[in-house]
Amino acid sequence: MKHKSKILLNILTITIIIFSTTTYAAKLNDLRIAENTAQNNKIENNQIENKTNSNETTNETESSELNLYGESCILVEHSTGRTAYEKNSQQQMFPASTTKILTAILAVENCQLDEVVTITSDMTSKVPASYTTAYLKPGEKVTVEQLLNVLLIPSANDAGFALAIHISGSVEEFANLMNERAKQLGCTHSNFTNPSGIHNENHYSTAHDMSLIGICAMSYPQLTDIVCKTSYTLKPMNSNSRTFETTNSLINPNDNTYYEFATGFKTGFTDPAGSCIIATAKKEDMEFLAVVLNAPEPSKGTVYRDIDCKTLFEYGFENYEEITKVEEPPTTTIPSGNFFSNEKNMNLSFKISLIIIGLLLLITVLKMKNKKRKKR
Repeated sequence: MKHKSKILLNILTITIIIFSTTTYAAKLNDLRIAENTAQNNKIENNQIENKTNSNETTNETESSELNLYGESCILVEHSTGRTAYEKNSQQQMFPASTTKILTAILAVENCQLDEVVTITSDMTSKVPASYTTAYLKPGEKVTVEQLLNVLLIPSANDAGFALAIHISGSVEEFANLMNERAKQLGCTHSNFTNPSGIHNENHYSTAHDMSLIGICAMSYPQLTDIVCKTSYTLKPMNSNSRTFETTNSLINPNDNTYYEFATGFKTGFTDPAGSCIIATAKKEDMEFLAVVLNAPEPSKGTVYRDIDCKTLFEYGFENYEEITKVEEPPTTTIPSGNFFSNEKNMNLSFKISLIIIGLLLLITVLKMKNKKRKKR
């Protein structure tokens, strides 16, 4: 009986020792993990800080490198969404008719292209006399697709109001929809009051925000198929047809500012906004979007916004590999949780414990046999 008690006592003692040892090891492991995590977080924060400082320096250098006429500009690489170049891109500006891109996005998202819109006086009366129109008349029947074509190619302001009222019932409600959608796209410094970019002091944006809207529009073939056209003939169902030319001279081979890699998008102009454009260009697998706001008005055949676009696009194409290069900070693999949260570690500990207990039991049994022999 005494021998059995000793055996049980030995087993209990061994078990307590093993449990205490492994628990202590687990605590040491937790401390090591916490220390390594803190160290890695510090390294990561330093990397982020260095990257931010590097970007700020790069932007300052780039702004001094490129000679741009526009007051506010940005160049964005399409596949990554990375800003390749910027100049005052967060400065509040008037977007003029580049606004129509957001209206076009909402039309595609809320309508079928073959939906018929009956033009009303409310749609046509809201356009000031000096603004471009498609000469829409009350009672004319046109499709959403036709309205999109005259909205984006000749920049018809009456088409914008027609789409807005067709979608939301009123310009005010459509403006709310515009602002809601802009926020969803990440725009933080924009406010839109009308669908066509008619000048209003409370209708404003930034080059950066307009680039987000432009990148979104590039994802809709319904729109990219339109903005590459140099002309369009509107054929209402119950009225005479009329033909319009594009306002985007970058895509017109007959224009002296033609750019062979240009693929489209939207121009704009008002006296307060200056000459504006959102333009896209593609060369082989490289594709960029440029925004130029408040460039000087064209003079003697010189279209300054087009010159800025070409400068930006050429800069992007020449530096494409560097712009699209994704730099990932080095990472250190650190085990999560404590030692026993890992199933493999737990199984290993259990097996080791069993082996040690088995060996100690074997030693105890052998000692008991030796004692019996001595008694004999």
